[in-house]
Order: sequence, then structure tokens, then C-alpha cells
Amino acid sequence: MNLYLTHKCNRGCAFCFARKIVSEGGVDINEILTIEDIEKLLQHYQKDLGVVGLLGGEPFLYPYLGELLQLLDKYNVIPKVFTSATNPMPQALCELDLDTSPIQFIVNVGKRDSYNNESYSNLINFLEKFHSRVALSYTALNLDDDYSFLFELIEEHKLQRAIRSGVALPIYKGGNQFVKKENYKDFGDFFIKFVKDAAKRKIIVGMDCGFVPCMFSIKQIGTLQRCGVQPLFCCGAAVDVGPRLETWNCFPLFQLSHVNALDYPDMESLTLGLVHKMEEDLGGKPGIFEHCQECEYFKNRLCNGGCKSFKSF
Repeated sequence: MNLYLTHKCNRGCAFCFARKIVSEGGVDINEILTIEDIEKLLQHYQKDLGVVGLLGGEPFLYPYLGELLQLLDKYNVIPKVFTSATNPMPQALCELDLDTSPIQFIVNVGKRDSYNNESYSNLINFLEKFHSRVALSYTALNLDDDYSFLFELIEEHKLQRAIRSGVALPIYKGGNQFVKKENYKDFGDFFIKFVKDAAKRKIIVGMDCGFVPCMFSIKQIGTLQRCGVQPLFCCGAAVDVGPRLETWNCFPLFQLSHVNALDYPDMESLTLGLVHKMEEDLGGKPGIFEHCQECEYFKNRLCNGGCKSFKSF
């Protein structure tokens, strides 16, 4: 489960799932997920939650971050914060005792020229303080990208030797930049090179949602495994909970039906409810390629047929 805390963000990444919804007035930019509603959620699902993701927007812009971290500690829930770390470090993090806090961070980073001096300084200050709790995140959009900056940051700041990597995916009905499915074979070649270069440095790459096996040859899938990557071609409901406890499948599918998180007795029921809603909204289309129905990976449930947001095109 992820807590979507705030719509506010200072970055404006081209591949961002939220940018169209926020920029076109689909939400109230000042609306937040309240501490009161979060506690209701934790009480309701306390047997199901060991780790929760803290998302935005930018979690550093959430005005009650300190209270939230205390609340999660009260319920023995580990926070995993997804951030760009380009805002000044919130006071709650400045004062955090890493000897007692289990907090973890996933930091989505870009090349140096994507930051102004202040933002980059904030990022570096954050990495210096929390280096042992930080894994980098990298969303691949341009297939000629130089990703060496990721390795340099890991080495220079002694970060965790892991990178959470994803392919840039579309928002439902479009509105952001993404890798076109016609280019997935080329993306597969790019990703294999990235994984091999990471493995040479003893850095493990994790696969986020959206990958499909037909990006790769059989030999390349073997290369992924030899490089320590666990191939992931299936995804379920991420379960994003936002203001007023409105809950949706994942942010690329934000525009599909929402449910209230408290209307279900447990996480399993909530997850199944979201999947059923999504299938109703999408009309049961099997996959993003015509060959999906005949694919052995798809038939054997080793692949979901790609990101379902493509089915809106």
C-alpha cells in the first residue's frame, strides 16, 4: 500500500504520471491525505501493513511529515519514502535518529543538468545524511541516455548498491512522455546494457512495473538472471490511497474508478476489488500487443501483457 500524501511537487518530470491530472485542474493542488484519515487506515489494516510507501507529489512538501512518521512508528509500520530529495530537508528528517528509525528512501534522480544549483545541493545534502538508507530510482525514457551518473552517485555517497529501474509508461489516455511500445525491442537492448554495466560494479538492478518478456530474447533474459536481476513481467494493484481515502489501482490508471479504502475488510479484498474495477473499466482486453493472446508467458501467467494504460489508446 502507498499513501499518496500531496499533489504538490517541484520537479515536473516529463514522464510523471501525475503531471496531466494536476496541471489540467483534475485535482485541488492543496488537498492532502490527512493524519486523521491515515490513522483510520492504519487501524483498519493494522494486521496487513508492515511497510507502506509515502508518495506524492513530493513527500517532503507534506506539512505533517513529522506527525506521520510518529504515527507509523506507533503502529510498527516501516515507511518507504519515494522522493526527489530536491527540497530542503524537512525538520522531521533533520532530527531523525537513524539508530532507532527503520525508514528507507527511494530517490528518483536525473542527470546534473536537470537540476538548478539549489535543488542539486539539497539532493547532495540529503544523500550525505541518509546514504545507508537510500536506493536510487531511475525511469528510462530516452534510449540514448548516459546513465553513468547513477553509478557515480552510488560510489561517491556510499549509497545502497541497488537501483530501482522502470520504463517510462503512459498515463491513461496520454498526457506524459513515455517509451512507445513499438520501441520496446530497442528498450530491451538498452536495458540489458544498463544491467550489465551495473553488474560490473556489483550494483543490482530491480525491475519496476511495465516490463514484458518480448522486450528481450531468451538469451537476454538469461543475462538478466546472471546479473542478479529477478525478471518481473507481472504486476498487480499497487493500491495508492489518496485524500479522503480514495483508492486507485496505480497512478497510470488514476482516471479509472476509485474506491474507498475502508469499504473492504482486508488488503486482499481491497486489492481484488481494485483489479475487478480495472477489468470492468478496460473491458477485459488481454494485453497491449496482438500477439499477447498467443504468448506462452501470457498463457502461463508469467506476464500480464504490459502496462494496462496502453489499452486506452
